[in-house]
Amino acid sequence: MSDESYMRTDRVDELFLVKYLLGRLTEEEQVRVEDRAFADRDYLSALDAVEADLIDSYVSGELSEADRRAFQSRFLVSPQRRGKVEFAQALARATEEAAPLPLHVPKSRTSWQAFWNPLRAWTPAMQFVGAAGAVICVAGGTWLAIENVSMRSRLSTMDAVRRDLEGRSQTLRQELSQAQARANAPAINQNTAPSTASRSPLIASLILIAGPTRAESRTEQLQLSRETQIAHIEIQLEPRDDYPSFRTEVRTRGGKEVLSFGGLLRRKTGDAQSVSMDVPASALPTGDYEIALKGLRAGDAPQDVGYYYFRVQKQ
Repeated sequence: MSDESYMRTDRVDELFLVKYLLGRLTEEEQVRVEDRAFADRDYLSALDAVEADLIDSYVSGELSEADRRAFQSRFLVSPQRRGKVEFAQALARATEEAAPLPLHVPKSRTSWQAFWNPLRAWTPAMQFVGAAGAVICVAGGTWLAIENVSMRSRLSTMDAVRRDLEGRSQTLRQELSQAQARANAPAINQNTAPSTASRSPLIASLILIAGPTRAESRTEQLQLSRETQIAHIEIQLEPRDDYPSFRTEVRTRGGKEVLSFGGLLRRKTGDAQSVSMDVPASALPTGDYEIALKGLRAGDAPQDVGYYYFRVQKQ
């Protein structure tokens, strides 16, 4: 069964989740796991259980050398996960170091004497088992409390991120819808509307072409007036760019991501092929920008196709 078909079923593949925790999935597969964990609490619980088993295997030394290296280089980068591993290691040490309970009890007769008398007859092995059980019960209760707080914190954070993304997405959709409606609406005043449209178009267009090499892309100019609503950006492709779909990431020259567009399909423009996107003008303040174009193919990680640069000037 392919990973994609697995994600469409209700069955939880623990080996697949172990690969996710060890960083052995492609970017698309990681996104699908995280999306499902975000939407399905049962799946999130299964992921937490696999994570706990993986930590126990690491602490007890049951992981292979390759898995152990992946665990240390990928799993332990998170401070929260390191805390869980340290707790599991402390619990293991406490269990190993637990000593048999002393057989001697005070001669003075107290209410505790009645409790300890039966235990005095236990063998050292039974006393060790009893001590270990007590340690495990206390540590287990603490572990469950920490896990409960941690899970609530993760759910709260994911909820806040989801609400923020939904709000931003709704705002951008409204801006696009309003801009397209204005661009398609007939002029009310035939005497003044054409001249206004010619001076301040609602949609500004930009065509990006790679330089001699993809590393030598030129910096194009994009002029935006105060009335411009949409920046229509078109990127011309080369014949070797034979991916089923593409993804673009718009960033400032400082590396801050502004917007990203996925699932872009190629279309024919004259004798060339290109992909295009509509960016709200409000998301592009004056400055220099970079567009990273990536090719997408099922089962493979996104491939870098090229980088394109442009400068926004507001009138």
